[in-house]
Amino acid sequence: MVNFLPDMCYSLSMTEYGDQFAEAIAEELRAQKARTGKTNDDIAEEVGLSPVTVLRYLKGQRQIPIDVFGDLCKALGANAADMTRIAYEKAQTASRIAETKRLAHKSDVSLAAYGAEGKDYYMNHDGEASA
Repeated sequence: MVNFLPDMCYSLSMTEYGDQFAEAIAEELRAQKARTGKTNDDIAEEVGLSPVTVLRYLKGQRQIPIDVFGDLCKALGANAADMTRIAYEKAQTASRIAETKRLAHKSDVSLAAYGAEGKDYYMNHDGEASA
């Protein structure tokens, strides 16, 4: 069983992680739409929404309620579990990237604060990094 809890969300807040996840869901739905060749009008008719609402969901401009997500997957012939797994993996990757950037920035700030003396603290006699 796949764990869908954001256990490795690193420095993204829950809201940021949720936004990344929602964006990945919308991206996967757009990809499936392209594979099927359906239009927003086709999908809207099948799901019972307006084409503009479908457009907003697929562009990630509006959060997709879970029941609507299921309906969109059905209309597009997509497996909701697969879509969710892929979106989860993309959100995890975004979290890792955000943490890497945060650590790189933190490291740069720490080195800047120590100035030239900080270099001696971070480097041993062989020029290798040390703690």
